[in-house]
Amino acid sequence: MAKEIEQQQQTDGLREKMITVNRVTKVVKGGRIMSFAALTVVGDGDGAVGMGKGKAREVPVAVQK
Repeated sequence: MAKEIEQQQQTDGLREKMITVNRVTKVVKGGRIMSFAALTVVGDGDGAVGMGKGKAREVPVAVQK
């Protein structure tokens, strides 16, 4: 999976940088629900930049989103 992402970055000419990964806890009647929020920035190194936020129960899925 990681190798596929690296290959996509090389062919697209985009660089991806993960800024933060936060663990979020939601307290409900039955206990605590853990999830993760990831903030990622993507750019081409020539001024074009994009930002993305992903939330999921597992870190790799949050980063992929």
